[in-house]
Amino acid sequence: MLTPNLLGMNVQGEKAFKITSESMNEGYEVIFGFFNDKARYALFRKVSPKPWEEADMRVGMLQIGRLKNWSITSDFADYTEKEGENVIAEATGWSPARKYSFFYVPTLRGEVPILPDKSSLDLKLSPLMTRGLKARMEKKPKARCRKGN
Repeated sequence: MLTPNLLGMNVQGEKAFKITSESMNEGYEVIFGFFNDKARYALFRKVSPKPWEEADMRVGMLQIGRLKNWSITSDFADYTEKEGENVIAEATGWSPARKYSFFYVPTLRGEVPILPDKSSLDLKLSPLMTRGLKARMEKKPKARCRKGN
């Protein structure tokens, strides 16, 4: 399902798609971001009200590549895949306060670099913001009438 872009890079060709698990009590909502038809980011957010755990972050990491290629420091994670001594793939990301995980490929040869702003994503994905946007979208406009002179 097409969904609003997370990075606001429409002019650069960003398109985002959302996949939600069948059950609203378990699983994940996943948003994949594409630039020029190449996947460049993935966001994983838990659907259930259960607390986010390290295992949830690992679910997202394993969608990108083998766990042995990841290094985790605090809320941040970096992925490096090598053939011999040559780096053939890199990704990076974060899982702030264990609320969601966001992973992205910052650069690809011949493609636009992407520079996600963690603070902006945190704000877009905060529960209060999400509920507020949903409420505004569902709210019906009030009919207005003018008083005559």
